[in-house]
Amino acid sequence: MSTHRTDPVDVWGGEPIVQSQDRLRRAWVEVDLGAVAANTRRLVALVRPARLVAVVKADGYGHGATAVARAALDAGASALGVATTAEGLALRADGIRAPILVLGVEGAAEPLEALVAADLTATVTTLAFARRLADEAHRQRRRVRVHLKVETGMGRLGALPEEAPALARWIAAASALELEAVYSHLATADEEDPSYLREQADRFRAACEAIEAAGVAVPARHIANTAGLLAAPELRYDMVRVGLGLYGYYPADHLRGRVALRPALRVMAAVAEVRRLPAGSGIGYGRTHVLSRPSAVATLPVGYADGLTRRLSNRARASWEGRAYPVVGRICMDQCMVETGDDVPPVGAVMCVLGPGDGGETTVEEAARLTGSIPYEIITQLGPRLPRVYVGA
Repeated sequence: MSTHRTDPVDVWGGEPIVQSQDRLRRAWVEVDLGAVAANTRRLVALVRPARLVAVVKADGYGHGATAVARAALDAGASALGVATTAEGLALRADGIRAPILVLGVEGAAEPLEALVAADLTATVTTLAFARRLADEAHRQRRRVRVHLKVETGMGRLGALPEEAPALARWIAAASALELEAVYSHLATADEEDPSYLREQADRFRAACEAIEAAGVAVPARHIANTAGLLAAPELRYDMVRVGLGLYGYYPADHLRGRVALRPALRVMAAVAEVRRLPAGSGIGYGRTHVLSRPSAVATLPVGYADGLTRRLSNRARASWEGRAYPVVGRICMDQCMVETGDDVPPVGAVMCVLGPGDGGETTVEEAARLTGSIPYEIITQLGPRLPRVYVGA
């Protein structure tokens, strides 16, 4: 963790003691692309001989889609996964030419011109969508790669197993479409009880067999995400869609240790102001924290509008130069307060308010436990007001 510490002339205000490049960064997300690359290489080795699809939807789970995509592809990922056509188009606009699978199903009124023109791979779940896609591909004189998604128990998106053979036949017969794969999604792969995962795996296997019995070859199949890979490596099939693992997090505690992962993200903030306050001072809205002794309190310019959830109020820890300090009082929209006791960080000192925990700060997984959430939500809610700063590339 990089910090800037200088003996302050005036710790109670004045000019921030930070490098000039940080002056415009009141707070930021630091992303270690070396960690992304290392995680990708380990996961590529784990899924081999299957191919790894690096899922970079939701702006790369809050890390920055383009930067993560490039790091993952350079480290051995074979393709990318996004949620929407717009996300795929953004990657194409940034010069990424690798295969991009749009995992979401576009609405009935969604225009398909851009998807086809950008050579994105489409998820198909209905005959109506397949027809629209084929018509647009014909109009552009292009061929679109298609992944047929089968509903096996998630209850969200997918052709029902009994519908899949006929839909696969139609796709295979459409000259403008290329059936590249059949896939599904696991609903409970992160749970310790594997029984429902096995049920879904059996349904998926049966659906693929039914498609082949209908005379349609299944070129590739995929059902495992990060949790599915770690819980049931035999479900690797031909491709594995890895999202959370790329970024260094485990979907569940019981899946730890099955591959070594390194968190890639830190939320950093430069101290905006610091005051030594007397015992009995209330901190923040509602005075939910009252100082039990005289203490320095540093104000950091990061709050719930940046994605630092208010549910971490009086529960999180920030770190500075290897020491951890409690975040006190209610987290505000634009600030949070840190009680540093007898230590007085100078204005501009850089603190980590969310990270891998090597300085004692709250980790992403700990934040999820404390707030009754999941790591996915903690990292994807980090807002655009926080610039992404890349290190370790």
